Amino acid sequence: MKELTLRQLQYFVAVAEKGSISDAARALHVSPGAVSQALTDLESSLAVQLTLRRRATGVTLTRAGRLAADQARAVLAETDRLRDTAHVMRGELVGTLRIGCFPTLSPWLLPSIIEHFLREHPALRLEIAEGPSDELQRQLADGDIDACLMYSAHLRRGLDHERIAPVRLRLVLPANHRLAGRDEIALAELSAEPAVLTSLQPARDLVENLMRHVGVEPRVGWSMSNVDTIRAMVARGLGYSLLMGRPHGDLSYDGLPLIYRRIADDLPENAVVLARVRGSKPTAALAELTEFCLREFGTEGRPVQ
Repeated sequence: MKELTLRQLQYFVAVAEKGSISDAARALHVSPGAVSQALTDLESSLAVQLTLRRRATGVTLTRAGRLAADQARAVLAETDRLRDTAHVMRGELVGTLRIGCFPTLSPWLLPSIIEHFLREHPALRLEIAEGPSDELQRQLADGDIDACLMYSAHLRRGLDHERIAPVRLRLVLPANHRLAGRDEIALAELSAEPAVLTSLQPARDLVENLMRHVGVEPRVGWSMSNVDTIRAMVARGLGYSLLMGRPHGDLSYDGLPLIYRRIADDLPENAVVLARVRGSKPTAALAELTEFCLREFGTEGRPVQ
């Protein structure tokens, strides 16, 4: 019997799952010829026909092929576990870390988090989910994600959380706004002007309730889910906005200048938090995420402010 290889098993399993050599080749990022040759070599090694190959209908597994596919999956899974064990023995993080993030925080937090884990822990797989806070907290409760980055003002009961960095709403104005020369501005001074606010919940309701708390009834001219769209509209003089987070450069997506100013009114405290299910035991990967976030974002100012 010729010696079989893990690559042959990997290609065989891909064909079994995709149902065709060409689809398996695309999934593996190799040529169809390489997949076809691997199948031929595997069948030669085992001295049994595993597949029926037809141009019109793709690849069908024989009875022997179905049995072999199950065994091949088991061999590949054991190989992966052996690799994981080796990573653990070297002190490296392995497995999967599933992180949720509120969309307005994503541009500021996720790139550096992803860069850190790819550089320092390449054996750990990251999965990222973005969405409204309520949806992220549902995913936490269902076990679909391990932790999520969000605002403390959005937290529901039943979650443990680590306070990462204090944040404060800022006024965002076009550069030529009549109040642009001021360092602090009360929201009442903008009561007659239209606001461009996020449509994401619960952020939208929180902002509007905050405005009402200081005696300002919001005049919402536009409601957008994308923060770059909001900033671009403000830069063109279509309204003001209240946003968390201030990118470097103070320019809109299309290069127009923006002015960020402190809100003079007393605002409730808020913070970026890393939330997880209450009582859950933090994994080594989650502990590393927490430590990195505290080190990278743990002071007020850019990138979250």
